[in-house]
Amino acid sequence: MEMKLLCEKRCIIGEGPVWNERQKLLYFVNGYENEVCTVDIETKELTVIKLPDPQTGVAAVAFGKNGDIILSRADGVFILRDNKYIPLYDTEKHKILYCNDMKVGPDGRLYVGTLSEKKRGISDKIDGKLYSIDTSGNVKELLDKIIVSNGMAWSGDGKYFYHTDSDTHVIKEYTLDHESADISFTGREVYVLGVDGFTIDKDDRLFVACWDQGHVAVVDTKTMKITGYIKAPAKIPASCTFAGEDMNKLVVVTATYGIPEYDWKNDGMVFIHDTDTKGRLPYELDTGKYTF
Repeated sequence: MEMKLLCEKRCIIGEGPVWNERQKLLYFVNGYENEVCTVDIETKELTVIKLPDPQTGVAAVAFGKNGDIILSRADGVFILRDNKYIPLYDTEKHKILYCNDMKVGPDGRLYVGTLSEKKRGISDKIDGKLYSIDTSGNVKELLDKIIVSNGMAWSGDGKYFYHTDSDTHVIKEYTLDHESADISFTGREVYVLGVDGFTIDKDDRLFVACWDQGHVAVVDTKTMKITGYIKAPAKIPASCTFAGEDMNKLVVVTATYGIPEYDWKNDGMVFIHDTDTKGRLPYELDTGKYTF
C-alpha cells in the first residue's frame, strides 16, 4: 500500500512528529518557520501555532504528564506555558545549544541531542552532544563528538537505546542503565543511507526516515539488518512516528530543504501509511516533579 497525503502543510523541514494520545492529535514542527503544528489524522484539520521569540527556532516536541508542551530550541529545552518559556534546568550553568531531536525515555528522563559547529557551517569543530535531563534539572552528557544528533528510540523492555549521528549513516545500539542514565555501546550497529529521525514498533523494529532517499527503511534490531523499505511520495523523509487510536498508522514528515521550488511536488508535506504492526505511545515527562 502506498502512503497517503495527510496534510498539505508544506514545511522547510518537517521534524519531531509525535502522537498526543490525550488530545488525539499528531504534533510536528516546521522549525525554520518556528511553528508547532497539530493535525487530526481522521478529519485532517490542521492547526499552526506560531511560537514567540522566532530567532531561536524549534526542532522537536515532547509532552508532560500534566499536558505540558516541551520544546527543543537553539537555546535549550523549555516548557511552553501561557506563551512563556520555562527552562527545565539552569540555562546559565548548562549551555545546551542548537538542540535537535528530543524524546522522553522509559527511565523518565528527557533526552536531547545537539548540532555541531561543523553541521551549522561555522567551523570544522565536531562538538555535537547527547544529553539527558532528570526531574531535578540535572543535566548529564552521554555522548560527544557528534556531527548531528538524531533519531532516538528504546526497545520495548527499556534495556536498549538506539541513536544516530546522521552524518555517519549509522544507527548504534546502547544499553541503558535506568538508575544512572549511563549508556554503553553494545558493538552492534547498522548502516542506513540517509538516516534521519526514526521510531520503533512493538516488535522492536526501527522505522527510519531516510533523508534524500525517498523511503522509510525498516531495521530488525534482533539482527541489526534492513529488512525492507516503504516508499514515500516525497524525496526527503525527515522523521516518522506511529499514531492513531490503535497506534498502527505510520506518519512521515518531509522537507523541501535544498529542493528548488520549481521542482516541488509533494515535498515538505505530511504522509500517513497503514501498517500491519503497532507502535508504542510516547513516554511523557513528569514535569510536576521538576524542582529546578
